[in-house]
Amino acid sequence: MPNKRDLRLDKYNIGTWAYRELNNFCKQYKSKKRRLKELESPYKSPQITGMPSGSGPGDPTGRNAEKAAILSNDIAMIEKAAKMASHSEYDLFLLAMTEDVTWNYMRLLKNIRMNEKDFNDRRRRFYYLLADMKGIV
Repeated sequence: MPNKRDLRLDKYNIGTWAYRELNNFCKQYKSKKRRLKELESPYKSPQITGMPSGSGPGDPTGRNAEKAAILSNDIAMIEKAAKMASHSEYDLFLLAMTEDVTWNYMRLLKNIRMNEKDFNDRRRRFYYLLADMKGIV
């Protein structure tokens, strides 16, 4: 993680590696939403790549449903933790956590109303709540 210091979460018994796992999990939020939308699309055609492929045994619809369930659970976890950490400015806080942007950016360009100390406290609480939901702590 160049040019970015790790957040200290010793108070919540979350180590550096667990924090990095949670941070990277949150950074995948946008791609998870995109993949879920693709899986839920009723108009899906097979990809033609020119490479030979086999159709093994199994249920592709069932596999897609399983993938969609996992993705929607991950998305719901991130959104629930953000809502619990900052209910008043949920949408801006969710953007800050999933895009990994700073308080200064949020203050200047997104007009966030909370001060920097509250933002950092809520960010730490967010990571604790997410770690609790994922079973890390």
